[in-house]
Amino acid sequence: MQVRVSATAEGAAEDAAAYVAARAVEAIEERGRFVWAVSGGSTPGAFLAALAQHDRVDWANTHLFQVDERIAATGSDDRNDTMIRDRFVTARPDANYHPMPVVAASLGAALVDHLTDLERLAGEPARLDLVQLGLGGDGHTASLIPGDPVLEAEGDLATTGLYNGTRRVTMTAPLLNRARERLFLVTGAGKDEALGQLAERDPNIPGSLISDADTVLVTDRQIS
Repeated sequence: MQVRVSATAEGAAEDAAAYVAARAVEAIEERGRFVWAVSGGSTPGAFLAALAQHDRVDWANTHLFQVDERIAATGSDDRNDTMIRDRFVTARPDANYHPMPVVAASLGAALVDHLTDLERLAGEPARLDLVQLGLGGDGHTASLIPGDPVLEAEGDLATTGLYNGTRRVTMTAPLLNRARERLFLVTGAGKDEALGQLAERDPNIPGSLISDADTVLVTDRQIS
């Protein structure tokens, strides 16, 4: 795993944004589009805001999916969608955004259609150009939650059990590992223990399910 260390969380967000913008330009030049996915939580907000400032990307030929989403009402602060729209979509309305349909009356059928949409753009089985991942203090990434059956899911999308008050829909390890590249963005002192476990490939954390091949870690922490 390639590691890029910045002095501050803001610097890490800007570094990650520049990295993704460069990959977007390359993908559009080579394949005509950039199909990628972003995680939720608190860390990606500054990254997405910085990314929206990159004018050299042909945003009309980008397609943004969600790595994971909480099953909650539209506009809820619990929703990753709310942050993504606020920090990125409003600034780049020309980008193509494909949110997870977690409020659909029939979630199962809606997720089948959502996966079909992804496969139309990224092949079958789907191979994203890049996925941005975070890391929780308990070692989870995406919504691959410790002890949840979702860790062993073989399909590309799965629904979790209850976690911190909500159930979630997540891209699974097989889909994330199939991507051309993975970018972990991990900032803040509260992640130090989990970050060390990730660097050591500790099998006790879900983050270890993610391949370290073609994977970059951008952080503001010093890894011992």
